[in-house]
This record gives sequence, structure tokens and C-alpha cells, in this order.
Amino acid sequence: MPHHARQMGPLYFYILLKVHIFGVRIDGQRKQINFLVDEDQTIGQDGSQAHGPNSVISMLDGVMSNYETENNVCSIHADNCPGA
Repeated sequence: MPHHARQMGPLYFYILLKVHIFGVRIDGQRKQINFLVDEDQTIGQDGSQAHGPNSVISMLDGVMSNYETENNVCSIHADNCPGA
């Protein structure tokens, strides 16, 4: 990969990859945890649960289990989410 964000090198456009991003920000810490989900990665045996509540709950559970916070309060802001 190029060492500078705006530098276009021979590998810059080498692979076209479609990904979904899911980010979780932890209050009180200067970090955001981002999940990059490749288009061929799915949740469930047949891939039918790739874009539903189970995947979101699984990623939130992973963050809440691995990153300790003082309280267990979670507020969700859904941006650009289709559905009800």
C-alpha cells in the first residue's frame, strides 16, 4: 500500500473490494472500533443473517466484552440503515 493516503501507487487500485463498515465509539476513550465486513463474509451457515440484527448484536457484544467501560449503557445511532 502507498505510505501516504493521497499517493497513488501500483497497488492503490489493485483490488476492488466492497466492504461494509460498522463503527462503535466508546465514551471516555479516544478510540473508535471499526468492523470491516467483506462482501463474502457472512454470519450464519447459509449467509442469510449477514445484514440483520444478529450481526449488529454480535459486533456490539464483541466490543462490550473486550473493551471494559465504567458502565454498561449503550446508545445507538443508526445512520443510513434501511428497514423499519
